Amino acid sequence: MVRTIKDIARELDLSISTVSRALNNNADVSEKTRKRVLETAKEMRYQPNVNARSLITKKSNMIGLMLSDITDPFFSEVALGVENLLSKEGYQVIYGNTLLDAEKERRFFKSLLERNIDGIIMKPGKLDDDMLDMIECTDVPIVFLRDVLEEEQHLQISSIDFDQTAAAGSAVQHLIDQGHRRIGYVGMSKQASESKARYRGYLESLHANDIAMNSQYVHRVGGSIVHGRIGAEKLMKQTKQPTAIFTENDLLAIGAIDWLRAHAYRVPEDISVMGFENLEISGLHQISLTTVHLPRKEIGYRAAKLLLNMIMAANAIPERVVVKTNLVIRSSTAKPCDY
Repeated sequence: MVRTIKDIARELDLSISTVSRALNNNADVSEKTRKRVLETAKEMRYQPNVNARSLITKKSNMIGLMLSDITDPFFSEVALGVENLLSKEGYQVIYGNTLLDAEKERRFFKSLLERNIDGIIMKPGKLDDDMLDMIECTDVPIVFLRDVLEEEQHLQISSIDFDQTAAAGSAVQHLIDQGHRRIGYVGMSKQASESKARYRGYLESLHANDIAMNSQYVHRVGGSIVHGRIGAEKLMKQTKQPTAIFTENDLLAIGAIDWLRAHAYRVPEDISVMGFENLEISGLHQISLTTVHLPRKEIGYRAAKLLLNMIMAANAIPERVVVKTNLVIRSSTAKPCDY
């Protein structure tokens, strides 16, 4: 049986308003009365009506978290960072997994607004006109887990990201500094904004070092370990094989290494492999992947902090936060054998 404030008031012969104020820790209720109410509520196993309270406070204490792929270890750790802070502040996180599908993004975003959500942290793909309109028309605080694009600058949202282009460029530059000139590229979907930025970093490093881009060395296959195997196979079928492979994430790099070793290629003696993200698995002795470290939990935590600041201050100015990255050099890269 569900117990209500009325039941507690009847049991203690108090007014409903007095019980309500005691449960909400109002200062105008004596400590003796508050203690009686709390003890009775516990004995009666009273559970507050969250929906009714939200109508009064205009808050649901719920935050929406829209991710492109929760199975990606990068986003699962970002989500942990988000929840670590928000749970301490009394918020419940509602997850949505969109796979960068525009229709799924619209449906989930709309459902969050219908739930009277207090704020949204989201990693969207390229926003279409409908999503741009919905974001522009809502007064719900929003934080993007990516940079704000040129056509989105008018939106009153905060964002957190890292310099995707510079980070990818530094990784490719490391390979070039080791002597590599034939550098293969295994990428994710073109729909992902970070994929475009990382590819741009690859191209910029080649150009800065007078290395011609070879389209046969570029393959966009997906983002998983399986896709990494596919990408490595495509690259190694070239008449002039690359001496190094740069991948857009660590899962692709791990898949590439797996395929290469299964086909008698030595890493890094025959070919170097560079990852991106520095997943925990990448540091295992059997993999020992050179990669770019991204502070995933920190990104999630700081995204949640940005959102809380916007919730607490109605006129908060949107912020653009850029976090630092660094290169982690392990044993999957070395000078090319003919260097």
